[in-house]
Amino acid sequence: MTTKKYILAHDVGTGGNKAVLCDLQGQVLYSVYQSYGISYPRPEWVEQDPDELWQVVAATSRRVIQKSGIDPAGILGVGVSAQMFNTLPIDEKGRPLTPMLSWLDLRSIRQAERVTSGEMPAFLFKHTGNIPTAKDSIPKILWLKEERPEVWDRTAYLLDCKEYILFKLTGKIAIDWVGASAYFLFNPYTKKWSEEVCKELGIPLGMLPPAYPATDVIGKITPEAARETGLKPGTPVVICAGDVAVAQSGAGANQEGKVHLCIGTATWIGISTSTFRNDPVKPFWGLNHIDPKKYIVAGEMETGGGALMWFRDALCQDEKLIAAEQGISSYDLISSAAEAVSPGSDKLIFLPWLSGERAPVLDHYARGGYIGLNMSHNKGHMARALMEGVAYHLRWICEAMENVGFKIDGFNGIGGGCSSTVWIQIISDVTGKPLHVVNNHLEAGAAGTALTVAVGLGIYPNMDEVDRLIGINREIQPNPTRWKRYDALYQEYRGLYELLVPVHRRLYQIQ
Repeated sequence: MTTKKYILAHDVGTGGNKAVLCDLQGQVLYSVYQSYGISYPRPEWVEQDPDELWQVVAATSRRVIQKSGIDPAGILGVGVSAQMFNTLPIDEKGRPLTPMLSWLDLRSIRQAERVTSGEMPAFLFKHTGNIPTAKDSIPKILWLKEERPEVWDRTAYLLDCKEYILFKLTGKIAIDWVGASAYFLFNPYTKKWSEEVCKELGIPLGMLPPAYPATDVIGKITPEAARETGLKPGTPVVICAGDVAVAQSGAGANQEGKVHLCIGTATWIGISTSTFRNDPVKPFWGLNHIDPKKYIVAGEMETGGGALMWFRDALCQDEKLIAAEQGISSYDLISSAAEAVSPGSDKLIFLPWLSGERAPVLDHYARGGYIGLNMSHNKGHMARALMEGVAYHLRWICEAMENVGFKIDGFNGIGGGCSSTVWIQIISDVTGKPLHVVNNHLEAGAAGTALTVAVGLGIYPNMDEVDRLIGINREIQPNPTRWKRYDALYQEYRGLYELLVPVHRRLYQIQ
């Protein structure tokens, strides 16, 4: 039995990094968060500085160790999870050649249109189980090849966010099977890069990092990384997986058929399954699982919590000032305003497609809006309508997933949105499904990362075993008296999408 007591886990998100020290049961003992920048150099372009992300990972490592007062020699292993679907070209020495193209970036719509027309979607689905949008890796990689040939000629590897951090920690170029499947260039059945797809698209296999199971020990902390992070040289690093997969684990949803709901910047419903099932026309994310014998099929909406963040930043300056003066969260004030409004928001409907939409429509042209505004509506109506709009879309995702054969009896809920009691009640009411908020729902990703490390180092035999370590904080049941009203508004929500499809495409074409 090891005398080492701790696991260091990082959750490298879109807006910042959370470093946590966990015990061997995945319980968060100490936590440090630090934000970093997001750049918008042109319309539809979204970038981040990979070295700034690394510097924050290093700094938060030092700070969480200092905060805890522990000896770094007591850390059994290290794991990193991160935002997914980013693209970063590096040279043969591991130096970034451009900023990291964010998962939010939409510069590659032209390339996306090309790979989602004709026979190509069926070809891609056959070999990878997925079809990309402009936010995915394939269009971004093709954009680099076509629009930045001088960068392409110097590119040794095409990495995602986590893989660059792993390189800085260990000096190794590698990716886990979950992360590889998120490129949509990976065969989820054979667990290998698809030679057929790469050849068809003109993407050299040699530019894609070697892929391994998520529980493999991929390397050790190098002396240089130790100096920057405060970790002990030689500490094992487990390759782990990106945010979707560790969320599945941190929500206690590894076992067959278990479902989790993550209400973060992006919001998704994920199902653990040993049988790969997906819609061949409008597929969900079809990803490998941390458990090498399973898959995660996830229906994602691009701006769930992100829509509320937009609402706060664009329309709630007074609430932000009041919250700062009172030392509370501005989101609590927004939730209170929403709770004061009756269900249905007096027939105000919010369309949450602020950055295109993925499941179940694969539409990078879709854009958001309020429909039905009248003179009696106030900011509280707008806040509640936003929460309801996200819930309508989650119901749409549920129905689409059930149409391909999955059974969704309820969700284990994680993410910042679960802090809002009114929002989680709305989601339960609209979907008609119970929602179980897990303990430490804000740190579920980091906990899932730590538990992946624990499995990789032999503390637990497999990922199914760690589900029992995840407790439930509270259970939300749907209110049946609200179903009829919400169902009627949901049908209008669905109809509005169909009506607006040609409008969104025409708006995009206006110069």
